Amino acid sequence: MIIVKPFLLFFFLICILSFSSGCATLPNVSERIDEAPTAQKSPEIASSKGLLSAQKSKAIMERLKLSVDPTDILERHNAVVESVTESPLTKDNKVTLIANGQAAYAAMFKAIQNAKDHINLETFIIEDDDVGRKFADLLLQKQSEGV
Repeated sequence: MIIVKPFLLFFFLICILSFSSGCATLPNVSERIDEAPTAQKSPEIASSKGLLSAQKSKAIMERLKLSVDPTDILERHNAVVESVTESPLTKDNKVTLIANGQAAYAAMFKAIQNAKDHINLETFIIEDDDVGRKFADLLLQKQSEGV
């Protein structure tokens, strides 16, 4: 009984500490949308060659506005994106649906190998296995190349 009480106290302390720490909360997007101005300056848009001029950015936004029914949702969405990411919009993005893990890894490895300036990689976890070590090796190689 003497050993059980300190153990339970320690267990509860660990539980309290683990529940009180953790990841940051996501921003309340509903509030950001409500606060977003409906008439704002044209957002900054970046391409693979850097930031576009204000005139080119404005022209892209005007083309986007013409492609949908009249609404202020585009400006409001941009205000939210810019306030959450603190980075400019990018153009010429490409999305490819990949149906299985092997094809996804092959595409990711190819993208890393072809990177010339920077690599943006988002993943939940990288295991210490063959695939994880290949990611690490490729990323270290690209870092040594100045990417």
